[in-house]
Amino acid sequence: MDKKALNEAFKTSLPVILGYLPSGFAFGLMMSSLGQKVITSGIMAILMYAGAGQYIAVDFIKNNSPLITIIITTFLINCKHLFYGLSLIETFNKTGRKKPFLIFLLTDETYALLTGTVYPKNVNTNQYIFYVAVINYLSWIAGCVLGAVFGSVVKFDTTGLDFAMTALFLVLLTSQLKTFTTKYPFIIGAGTALFALMLFGKGNILLGGAIMTVILLVVLRERIEKDDNK
Repeated sequence: MDKKALNEAFKTSLPVILGYLPSGFAFGLMMSSLGQKVITSGIMAILMYAGAGQYIAVDFIKNNSPLITIIITTFLINCKHLFYGLSLIETFNKTGRKKPFLIFLLTDETYALLTGTVYPKNVNTNQYIFYVAVINYLSWIAGCVLGAVFGSVVKFDTTGLDFAMTALFLVLLTSQLKTFTTKYPFIIGAGTALFALMLFGKGNILLGGAIMTVILLVVLRERIEKDDNK
């Protein structure tokens, strides 16, 4: 075990840990409120590892929706990772046998950390990347299980808990705004989101917005990098 890389990865992942624990906890509580067992929440966290997907799955379970519906919807929600992966191909190719696991562990927050933070010097980069992804994964599982355990013991009103993931995204956005000099990616992201909302409606804003954002970032890449190096 590379303790130095692990220590640096933990410090980098701390904002996500502090977001994943309560967000996962909220998911566990909602599952318990539906009468689901602790082990069900744990298995979903381990196999799905999809914050928004798991939150939506709660509604599907509540309405007795077919399993295939849950699977397809989760895939559609997380297909944005296809675009995330494009910018991490070279990085993941250097990780050897860890690559398939890292692909599975890719989430919005992990992607934000791997692309939006400066990697520490004098540390094995491949190990650092792996530890960041694993730490985030374990913190999500821990939050889901702890929430399910708590919910099975204490009755709790879960109204509004689904806002936890949105709050976490806002924390990461604030952190990146402070880290980078250029504001072009944030302006592009906000602009394409509004345009996608008007063009595709709120039901398809995620995929439509992601496609437009990626296209604009690729086209304006040189200008963005030049602006960030000022």
